[in-house]
Amino acid sequence: MKTPAFSSLLALHMAVFLFGAAGVLGKMLAVGALLLVFGRTLFASLSLLPVLAWQGQLNFREVPKSVILCGVLLAVHWLSFFAALNYASVAFGLMGFASFPLFVALLEPWFFKEKRRASDAWAAVAVVIGMIVMVSDASWKDGAVIGLALGIFSGLGFAFLVMANRWQGGHIPAFKLAFLQNAVATLALLPFVLAADVMTGISMQTWGGLVLLGVVFTALSHGLFMFSLRRLSTSFASLMTSLEPVYGMLLAYFFLHEMPGMREMAGAAIVLAATAHASYLHGKH
Repeated sequence: MKTPAFSSLLALHMAVFLFGAAGVLGKMLAVGALLLVFGRTLFASLSLLPVLAWQGQLNFREVPKSVILCGVLLAVHWLSFFAALNYASVAFGLMGFASFPLFVALLEPWFFKEKRRASDAWAAVAVVIGMIVMVSDASWKDGAVIGLALGIFSGLGFAFLVMANRWQGGHIPAFKLAFLQNAVATLALLPFVLAADVMTGISMQTWGGLVLLGVVFTALSHGLFMFSLRRLSTSFASLMTSLEPVYGMLLAYFFLHEMPGMREMAGAAIVLAATAHASYLHGKH
């Protein structure tokens, strides 16, 4: 018999799977990072409006100004991630982003005046070693180093987003917060989209892909992730997000025919082990 915990675990795996698949879909759409992120945030926020109406949460009078910061950080995080995929394979973008738990572990004590742990420093060293191994066969010409660097910057942006969400105290319901952040990101990107005129000549098929990216791979994945937290601990959920690069690399192999080399996989294994171990240790405290 399926238990509620099983349903939560299944929802968590589905959410992480969708997180990992988002990069693959973005690369398959073959449009610039600016349009990808604008379309993703636009359709995610639009699809969340009926959810907020159903929950009676369409009142935005007491929204803290920190939401603006979170929305901008969300835009920066996704822009750098999808830009990474323009230079290198999905694996490099995902593995760079996978460093975000280490940034949280290293920066959170400084922002919130908490005790530092020696294990975080060792985990950071392990992540650096893993990334050096990943790009040891690469050159500047093939874009792998730039792709990995942009992925790391994406992870840094997401780490700041996580800490900003903690700083504002978690007083806003999850779906309302998701809508506000995506809406702010959309508005922040709109002037750049209009100035760059990136929507000219976009096919209906591409717009359909952007709708899919926003509704399924953003709004739905967020909903599944929040549903899983009803029965599962945050520390366990954070640990399971280490599977995101694994799912992403598998999907990239099947749909984009991107096959990581042995050194790339060895470096990725080191990064995953270090971030998973750091997440586990923080969950115990």
